[in-house]
Amino acid sequence: MKKIIIPLFLLLFALVIALYAVNYEQEPPVTGEISVHFIDVGQGDAILIDNGATEILIDGGDRSSGIADYLDKHVDGNLEIVIATHAHADHIGGLTPVLERFTVEQIWYDGYQYTSKTFTDFIAASEAENAEIYIAKRGNTISIDDLSLHILHPDSTSSDLNNNSIVLSFRYGTVDFLFTGDAEHKSEESMLLSPIISVPDIEILKVGHHGSSTSSSAEFLSVLTPEVAIYMCKTGNSYGHPHTEAIEALSDIGAEIYGTDTCDTIIITTNGETYQVQTEK
Repeated sequence: MKKIIIPLFLLLFALVIALYAVNYEQEPPVTGEISVHFIDVGQGDAILIDNGATEILIDGGDRSSGIADYLDKHVDGNLEIVIATHAHADHIGGLTPVLERFTVEQIWYDGYQYTSKTFTDFIAASEAENAEIYIAKRGNTISIDDLSLHILHPDSTSSDLNNNSIVLSFRYGTVDFLFTGDAEHKSEESMLLSPIISVPDIEILKVGHHGSSTSSSAEFLSVLTPEVAIYMCKTGNSYGHPHTEAIEALSDIGAEIYGTDTCDTIIITTNGETYQVQTEK
């Protein structure tokens, strides 16, 4: 019988993939009811995962978003984790006042060194915080207590800020979320083709790039098959968000669509088995 010799690095690579798949497929522990707030900050993103005494903030809108005031009503003690998906002002501008007001334990960002004042202010506030600062890479996991977010993107960074966006999958019990920042078609294709992560089937999607036609490709959505899709933008914004193409693509897969422009803040509450959608209007 002919021996088949497999190089050691291929075996190790296969083991890493297998372990990632096993860890993701396992249902995480459920410790009660949690809420995920898609906060109306106008033309921008700000999302809060609130698990009682543990909170994770993903983006903060622009500097005038008022996100720090919103967090005052929900954060108990420290704000455990802040994640800046990418360097655009409508995502990180509001994080500077958050870092000035709250004690933050971990800060994650995409690693690209942008030169805008908004970004340099964010970095200065992060360094002054004395928090643990991490650069997010595909395959990493962000964990605190019983909560874990898997990083699906980016695998590298460039001057293409939208496609540097940190994309996060989050599972609570059997309920799955995907938070996409401003990731566009290029990022979606990269995730679908990646050999080291698996794009999950989900229940709730934070729609990419404020519902722009540059995101939400049919191929990407056909893998995600979200039941609920939430886009985040300002009423009457100058970009025309959400674009008809994105709304039609989401409708074609049967997603129930909500937007902060028409609903104000949207809150998903889940016990890990079922979920409810609550809107401010």
